Amino acid sequence: MANSTTSLLPTRMSAGRARPSIYWLILAAMILVYVVVFSGLAFDLHMGQRTHKADLGQMDQAIWNTSRGRFVEEIKQDFLSTRLTDHVEPIFVPISLVFWVWDNVRAILLLQVLAVALGSAPLFALARRLVGDVLALGFVAAWLLNPSLQSAILTEFHAIPFAAPFILWAFWAVEARRWRQFLIAALFVTMVKEEAALLAAGLGFWAIWKAWLSARTTQNAQVALPRSRQGWLFGVLILIIALIWFFIATFLIVPAYGAEVHQSTQSIYFQRYGALGNSPLSIFKNLFTNPGLVWAIASEPARVQYLLGLLAAFGFLSLFGLDILALSLPVLLANLLSAFPAQYYGDFHYSAPLIPYFAVAAVYGLHRILRFLRATTFLRTSIIITLALFWLLGWSGWMYAQAGRGPGGGAYDPVTITPHHQLAARFFAQIPPDVPLTVTAALHPHLSHRRFIYQFPYGLNPRPPAQPATWALLDVTGATNMAPGDLFNQVQEMLAGDWGVVDAADGYLLLRRGEPQKTIPDAFYDFARIPQDPEAIKQTFPLRFASVQVNAWPRWRQAQVITEWLVGETYQPGTVRPWIEMRTPSGDLLYTFDDSTPPALIWYPPQRWQPGDRIRISTLFLFPPRYWGIAVGVVHGPNPFLPAHRLPAADVAPDVTLRAPDGTLALAGAWHWTTTGQLEALSPALLQAPNLGAQLQPDGQLRRAHFRMPDGTLAPLQVWLPNAAPAIDRPFDFWLRWERGVPKGYQPFVHIRRNNKTILQEDGPPYVFIAMPTETPINDWREIILPESVQPGETVTLVVGLYQLETGRRLDVLGADNKLAGNEFPLIEYTVAPSPAPDQACAFIPDACFSQP
Repeated sequence: MANSTTSLLPTRMSAGRARPSIYWLILAAMILVYVVVFSGLAFDLHMGQRTHKADLGQMDQAIWNTSRGRFVEEIKQDFLSTRLTDHVEPIFVPISLVFWVWDNVRAILLLQVLAVALGSAPLFALARRLVGDVLALGFVAAWLLNPSLQSAILTEFHAIPFAAPFILWAFWAVEARRWRQFLIAALFVTMVKEEAALLAAGLGFWAIWKAWLSARTTQNAQVALPRSRQGWLFGVLILIIALIWFFIATFLIVPAYGAEVHQSTQSIYFQRYGALGNSPLSIFKNLFTNPGLVWAIASEPARVQYLLGLLAAFGFLSLFGLDILALSLPVLLANLLSAFPAQYYGDFHYSAPLIPYFAVAAVYGLHRILRFLRATTFLRTSIIITLALFWLLGWSGWMYAQAGRGPGGGAYDPVTITPHHQLAARFFAQIPPDVPLTVTAALHPHLSHRRFIYQFPYGLNPRPPAQPATWALLDVTGATNMAPGDLFNQVQEMLAGDWGVVDAADGYLLLRRGEPQKTIPDAFYDFARIPQDPEAIKQTFPLRFASVQVNAWPRWRQAQVITEWLVGETYQPGTVRPWIEMRTPSGDLLYTFDDSTPPALIWYPPQRWQPGDRIRISTLFLFPPRYWGIAVGVVHGPNPFLPAHRLPAADVAPDVTLRAPDGTLALAGAWHWTTTGQLEALSPALLQAPNLGAQLQPDGQLRRAHFRMPDGTLAPLQVWLPNAAPAIDRPFDFWLRWERGVPKGYQPFVHIRRNNKTILQEDGPPYVFIAMPTETPINDWREIILPESVQPGETVTLVVGLYQLETGRRLDVLGADNKLAGNEFPLIEYTVAPSPAPDQACAFIPDACFSQP
């Protein structure tokens, strides 16, 4: 049965002995390239401080402790604990041996990449038995291009990706009737993690089934029956061991260790199933007694898309191997029905153990298709192989282009290693290897090879027998999991006590108990200022805006706004301060420095600034909407929102051309998230262009009207309206263009009506992120969000008009035919669209929904 397609695939029949070695060399080259590329990306993520205590640091500490004889011991908050409170991962024992070869956290990152890459070998060996060498390499390419696997190895570090190669090894061993190898592989699957034991049980069932089929179909009973009995015996053995181990790990070990930590007598991960229940019994009961609920959850668009993505990565060939996919149902359903989005968005580690099943199902599926074609078609073998290869590579390549995490992939997100990141090594080198240590989150995995390491501010007074930290390393500019003000106050308290400064530079602060030095060196503030900057020295105005830039993380649609300011020679400390406002296109305020004060303004406040300083202020990462802008100013009074308390924008930002009518705010920049999730700047020329709306959303329509003034003159208006209807809970943008400005003493109004009743009223002057001067031709960008009472399928009407501010009297409107059309202009009717299925960023972070394409 295994060789039934060899006549269809002549490479195995006529290539001789040398040819297969060529394919193995190609396979080795593909694995090598993969390891080089993705280990490099994993190392860069770590070097660029995009790894944290959760999860790389805590995993690394548990594995390192295991290598030193303390099985999966770790620190939780401020007490000594164990990984067994959450998961049972015996695989960490063999993994820990790598630290005796290379005692560095990067060793396990490399090992994780190697494990996934080496899964190609058993996949290739299995596929070449069933579909031949050429198509086997095609399956290897699909495996290595799989976005879910790439995401798994770039999501810090976890145990579950290590199941993938052992699952593939077990499938190959069953097909090759290598039952002892099957036993070893399946036992390793069981060791990975508690839920992996259910996958191992499925592999045991598969071995039993294949052994039974082999006994029935093989003619040489004297050879086949003993081997089949061995396969059946090992299959039953694995089935029993795996199920018993799953029960022990899930229902005995984890609750026993986790009860005190989580205040729960069962695994806390059962709480991820929302409507299905929060206990194993209630979840299991609902699966079988409430099919309507199960279907309602599983058929949500994001979950359907997740399943389609798993299938598309192997060209939907897995649909012809449903018997193999059925073996993965415990984990597949656990992901598909979870209320935790990470499990069904495919961009974390949770899908890693499923990909082998979809790959193997695709191999068997193609094997069955080829057998069918052999019996029913007269196509040449080479044509069939070529078509199958193009089909497989076409789909896997398309999936990589959409969501791949490597170079050229749709989700490629390389990290820029900055001098600040490189500077961290100087501080790491000063910390003795075994001292108890507390660090900020992004530094934790760089120093986790020690028994006592805490995430700051934990560890200052830990619960015995945990030892208190005697050293502290903080990066006040990075991920701290603390409000910047809270971190500052904690450091001041430490310095007022028995802690002192060992070293500091560019936002890094190294402290030690008993150190006599209490003063933070000036070099620490380099992240916030450059003293004696040549451009700043030339300035005569007290404080001038210099530049704005944005550091974007497209994966989560996060943005960090970085502004620079020049402190002039007339600056008096404490008299003025910088000011920014993040606004929507229609002027709604999203953020100011007062909402979440950036670290630079806390550690190096304006009271300390000196003439000649160039000040650099970086916000925390924010989640701005689809379109957003930054207005800048300088405040000299107590109320930054009063124009009288702000200095003239012409002096503060002389190079910025777009300024508010009150003359105290300047639009320093505007940006938008593209449909591909990238952040692009909107130029001042574009913001002032007559066809602004058409350039931003070309799929739309133009409306024109004229408003008749009391003296008979006309105020022309043109409106650009997108063809796409407004959706629930999403911003909707449209653009007014007042060709001769807004008449003096009048103000535009925009109403949204349902059944002739106004449900949303947006009266106000024209805005393009900031208020626009009304005397000249101007754009008037309107952005609305429909009220919660509006339902999909309802009809809403957009209405615009002009009214006199003093009397409220509206101007008459002349339509396109120059005939009187009343005192308001109905623009368009829309049928309200449902809210789009949330993408990953939206599912995790509600604020990111407003930037979803």
